[in-house]
Amino acid sequence: MDTSRGNRDRYAKIVLLIITIIWGLNIPVMKIGLMSLSPLVYNACRLIIAAVLSVAVLLITKAYKPMPVGDLKKIAIIGGLGLFVNQVLITFGMSQTTAGNSSLVLATLPVEVAVINSIFKIEAISRRMTAGVITGLLGVFFVVVGSNKELSLIGPHLIGALLLLVGQFCYGYYTVFLKELNDRYSTYQIFAYIMVFNAVLFLIIALPELTSTDWSTIPEAALYSIFFSSMFALVLANTVWIWVVGRLGSTKASLSQYLCPVVSIAFAWAYLGETLGMIQLTGAAVIVLGLYLTLNQSPADCKSS
Repeated sequence: MDTSRGNRDRYAKIVLLIITIIWGLNIPVMKIGLMSLSPLVYNACRLIIAAVLSVAVLLITKAYKPMPVGDLKKIAIIGGLGLFVNQVLITFGMSQTTAGNSSLVLATLPVEVAVINSIFKIEAISRRMTAGVITGLLGVFFVVVGSNKELSLIGPHLIGALLLLVGQFCYGYYTVFLKELNDRYSTYQIFAYIMVFNAVLFLIIALPELTSTDWSTIPEAALYSIFFSSMFALVLANTVWIWVVGRLGSTKASLSQYLCPVVSIAFAWAYLGETLGMIQLTGAAVIVLGLYLTLNQSPADCKSS
C-alpha cells in the first residue's frame, strides 16, 4: 500500500469513529423526540429536513452530473429497500420487542453485510475478517446483557426481533450496493437523491398524522431532537458514511456499528447516572478486539480465504 493511500485509509477510520459517536448519541436523542411524537411523524419530519439540507449542500457544492435512467432506478431500489423499508421495519419492530432485543439485533449489521458480500461475491471475506465480525458481535452481546436489558423471543417479541433483522438486511443491502454508485457520482449527489426519494415516501404514509398533530403542544426538546437527528445523524453522518464505504469497503465500514451500544452506555453513564458494570466493560473490550482484527488486516489477509 502506498503512503498516500495509507494516510487516506487512516483518515477514513478516524472519520468512521466520529460517525459512530454521532449515531451512538442519536439513540438517546431520538428517544427524547419519540416521547412526544409518533414514530411515523418523527421519521417523516427528520427525513424532510434532511432532504432539504442535502439538496442545498448538493447545489452549493455543484458536485452533481446527469444521471441516466438506469442509475436513477438503482438509486430508487437502493434507497427504497435500504432506507425506506429499513426505517418502516425498525419503527414497527422496536415497538413490538424488548430494548435488549433491539440493541442486539440492530448491532448485527456487519453480519448482514458479510453475508450479502459472500452471496453476491462483491467483497472477499477473509478468515480474519470473519473472526472480527463474530468477536465484535459477542462483545455486543456482553454489553447488552450487562445493561440488564431484557432479551426475549416469546410471542410478539420474536415478531419484533424478526422485523428488525429483516430491516437490518435491507440496510446491509444499502451499504453493500452503495459502492458501485460511489465510484461514479459524488457522495453529495447520491445522498441527496436517496433522501428526497425517502422523504417523499415517508411524507405520503405519514401525512394524515402530520396534519392532525398539534405542534403547539410539542415541547422544544422534541424539536431539538428532530433537528439533531436530521442534521447530524442523517445528513452529516450518512453523507460521510457513503464516502467511508467507498474508501474502506462495506464490511469494514459496517463494523463500526458494534461501537454504537458502547457510545450509548458511555453517554448514559456520564450524563444519566447509570452504572457501568464489569460485564459491559468486558463487552466493550471484546468489541475493540473484533475491530482490531478487521480494520488492521493487511491486503494479503483480505485476499486469503
